Amino acid sequence: MAALALMTAACSNDDNDLTTPQPQQAEGITITAQLAPKTSGATTRAVSEGTNKIVAEWAVNEHIAILYTKDATPYAADATITAVDGSGAATITFEVESGTADDTPCTLVYPYSAAMVDHTTLLAEQDGTLNANLDVRVGAGTIQTTTPGLTVTTQPAAQFAIFKFTLQNLSAAAKSATEFKVSDGSGNVMTTVTSGSASGELYVALPVMAAGTYWFNATIDSKPYIAKATTAAATVAGKYYQTTVKMATIGDVILSDGKFAARSSTGTKVAMIAYLGSETGVAGYAHGLALALSDRGQMSWTNATGASGAAAHTPAAPTTTSSWMLPSKDQWDYMINAAGGYEALRGGFSGITDASNLQSADYWSSTEYEDNSSYAWGYSFVYGYWNDVGKSYSATRVRACLAF
Repeated sequence: MAALALMTAACSNDDNDLTTPQPQQAEGITITAQLAPKTSGATTRAVSEGTNKIVAEWAVNEHIAILYTKDATPYAADATITAVDGSGAATITFEVESGTADDTPCTLVYPYSAAMVDHTTLLAEQDGTLNANLDVRVGAGTIQTTTPGLTVTTQPAAQFAIFKFTLQNLSAAAKSATEFKVSDGSGNVMTTVTSGSASGELYVALPVMAAGTYWFNATIDSKPYIAKATTAAATVAGKYYQTTVKMATIGDVILSDGKFAARSSTGTKVAMIAYLGSETGVAGYAHGLALALSDRGQMSWTNATGASGAAAHTPAAPTTTSSWMLPSKDQWDYMINAAGGYEALRGGFSGITDASNLQSADYWSSTEYEDNSSYAWGYSFVYGYWNDVGKSYSATRVRACLAF
């Protein structure tokens, strides 16, 4: 049944196919019951923002699914909240199928719509606004039909934590996103928020997050942005969290400790972010590519790809990234296109302390030429095209790269 996905949402990333069969609508026996308050004190809004907290209350005319089985057939009773008293307790009314056995176990899912889809779909349909759909709750009970009633054995409990993310760039300027993704340290996307209009404050429901590093990707002014954050303790379902997410973009830098920073940062800079995206192929990367701030020198292709070539670039690569490497032909193309052309990438290091632009010269890639093993691909930052260059040619330049 659909509620099973929600009951494990906090600890599972598995997709659940819970759309077949769909529960049938129930009718026949009318039941009136009460649910305990979500929090103390009633309000006219189901979910609203208080002082540094989210206020979640039952509201009249909200709908809760009562999921149960009769004769091996799943049913979904549509329970309507008909009243909320001064303490916040809700009165619900619903019908179950005639002939339902007394003391039939059931699952309560709020809101009703959450019972029809799995948790992955719920998280993927967020729009960044504060609404009742973020406050998914699951409980359990027993349906009595001889004397119609409902015994709630487990009050509906929150399945997700609610976050308020405020977006900024690395210079602390407010930014608004049209798309916002949260991923875990393994690259699994936990949720994708697509707002109807660009927003700098996004309300996002997330399953319980264990201690660790999490990644944020956003589309801001049609450009890709990225951030990462580490949480020292697991989040708690039903809690409210507020955090400012400072996001980097192409042209920002990576410091020696692996953190992202603005170009004007006073930290020890080691590379400039040149591409944001993922690639699972050869020498793949999860989040993007960054170029060293200066050339390794001029050398043959054999030396460039050897231990004393790009891999030996200094300063040392941060422990949070890959080792220094020579970009492949495809990786160069990604970075050139992301910069807006070879001339933009060539001059893109201007203004970064201790950095030097790419030269008007040929640069090695790590990709060998397909038709002749004595050649490899080199990119001309003079004319903006690829050349097949003899591997022994020692005047070709080397610019190392990091994957992160």
